[in-house]
Amino acid sequence: MSFDLDKLSPQTQLEHARSWASLSSEDLKRLAAKAVLERDHETLWDLTRAYMFLHGAKGGKVSKHTLKSYRRGVLDLLESWQHENLLRPGRDAGVLYIRTLETEPKAETGKPLSPATVEVKLAAARTLYKALRWSGVSEAVPFENVKPAADPTPDWEKRQPYTVREVDALLELADPSEKVMVLLGAHAGLRISEMVGLSWSDIDWSRSSLKVLGKGGKRASVTMSARLEVELKRLRQLQDERKRTAQAADKVLPWASDRARGRFKELCQLAGVTYDDKAVHGLRHGAGTRYYAQTKDLGRVASHLRHENIQTTRVYAKLADEAIKDDLKDW
Repeated sequence: MSFDLDKLSPQTQLEHARSWASLSSEDLKRLAAKAVLERDHETLWDLTRAYMFLHGAKGGKVSKHTLKSYRRGVLDLLESWQHENLLRPGRDAGVLYIRTLETEPKAETGKPLSPATVEVKLAAARTLYKALRWSGVSEAVPFENVKPAADPTPDWEKRQPYTVREVDALLELADPSEKVMVLLGAHAGLRISEMVGLSWSDIDWSRSSLKVLGKGGKRASVTMSARLEVELKRLRQLQDERKRTAQAADKVLPWASDRARGRFKELCQLAGVTYDDKAVHGLRHGAGTRYYAQTKDLGRVASHLRHENIQTTRVYAKLADEAIKDDLKDW
């Protein structure tokens, strides 16, 4: 079965999982064994995806972002283990794979993967082997006791925010859709998946709020800033004047995640704003940093950014202190 994120829906996910769950134990084992023998990477990913939907912690709420990351992780492992016995990997095969990810420079960057990316690759590899055990084709647990190296970089060093001045520079050159994207991140604190998933029907104009579908399929209400509300109304008027197509009629932004990321990177280059160490997510960090600097209230920041654990929010106190130091240099 082909994997097309754009066509993925809870219903297609359910039907995919049902097709695997309806197999007899013998047929499930036979199909998995055939995929292993033929090194059929896509079928092994399909098996893993079905297992995630049926038995994973997120169940039917597994996000497209998680599926995309895990698919890449599973395929990377299978590519790396071309000469490894998948059903009975070597004693240290699992830990050697993770240590390779931690130390081997990638051709495109010249650097090893970040600790966070290694964590995702490890989770994907573990899930593949859970799926193989579920199918009955293997009892191997090559990643059971494997631990990635601890990340020595403090959280606040990894979460670089865009400053107010940088956001203003971006807004000055942005087109109407790009302005809304920037403000959804820098004011409302949305993640990129939440930005591109936002529909016009999610906006409550009377309450100046957005209904956001966040991590784990959780719905939450997010307050709009006055500037964001103005730019959203302006964009809606423009879209109405252009007679929005039925296909994209309800979406606020006209792009999927990859294209939105590309547009934002181009905007950063145009505005002379550094993108590489911040990416789109730096807008969200900017929102948290700015709000904490304004209120000195971690609870309010946690509520606005929809953090489940306030410990996650504490990093913005450090970031706000650093931002203040930078501001004072210009006095």
